[in-house]
Amino acid sequence: MIKAADLENEYFLVLIPGEELVETAAQVQKIVSEHYNLYPDQIYPQLHITIDRIAKNKADKAKEILAKKVREFNKIEVEVDRFSCIKFSDQHQLVLEVNETKSLKEFSEAVHQSLKAEAISTIENYEEWMFHITIISNIFAENPIPVDELTEICLFMEGMSRPISAAAEKMEIWRPTLDPVEKIIASFDLD
Repeated sequence: MIKAADLENEYFLVLIPGEELVETAAQVQKIVSEHYNLYPDQIYPQLHITIDRIAKNKADKAKEILAKKVREFNKIEVEVDRFSCIKFSDQHQLVLEVNETKSLKEFSEAVHQSLKAEAISTIENYEEWMFHITIISNIFAENPIPVDELTEICLFMEGMSRPISAAAEKMEIWRPTLDPVEKIIASFDLD
């Protein structure tokens, strides 16, 4: 089982999918967020796919490795299929399931192995990693949704299909914050 993120000591390695892929998800995120006033300042979590977590104190070394890795790969295809309900830290989250395309699997595994070899990745059992895009969650919410209502929203949306695909546009290292400027430690363009 993958351990919960340690927000004090870890950064996140994320892929930013093309805008056409996240449009529907962003609409759902906005409707629910506005209804519950989750983020009063209207800064919503940016939709992304986390592909790894890294030790905060090794971010500089990670940047060097990642700069080389992105040059080794061409287009990274991202496909989403349906909404799903997953449970983290005893609370449900509404996510879009991300299919494990060949390019995504090869890229993420190569990145993980390079980071693991330098003791930078904090994921011990990467074969259990589940790619997804979180749409609704109480993490970072200023006004969290009551647990029973969040579960109800999640179960209502579960299984609704919205197949779409797009190439990943960027890979970034993020701090665990909503602040769009503060969160980005490094950014790498993908072809």
